[in-house]
Amino acid sequence: MKRRLLVATVGLTSLIAMAGPAHAASAAVSGSVRATTTYYTTPRTVTTGGTDLHLRLNARSVDMKVWWYKCSDKRVRGSAVNFWAHETGRKTLGTDFAKGATFCLAAAADIGQGSAPWSGTLSWNARS
Repeated sequence: MKRRLLVATVGLTSLIAMAGPAHAASAAVSGSVRATTTYYTTPRTVTTGGTDLHLRLNARSVDMKVWWYKCSDKRVRGSAVNFWAHETGRKTLGTDFAKGATFCLAAAADIGQGSAPWSGTLSWNARS
């Protein structure tokens, strides 16, 4: 009996170890932002349901707002998240995305005329 229990326990442990956790995806993102909304058209797909979308921006000279939107329908979007100039912390753009959801990014800046460069790291398929 003990031998069967040990074999069953080892087998279950191996199965759990092989399943492993879902891995977050990340990508370097950058662009130019201006006072009007810029829609970036690179689609990204959520492969792990119930996960979140985060953005960490590098320092830049302007305040800006960033949000996600459904690439095929700009009316479906998340709330704008403020990133103040020189702020470099990670912020959550959205939570609890369904598996298979495809999203793009949009941004606008508090800038008079012209544009300003920005860059950062986007991560998705992440849990907080």
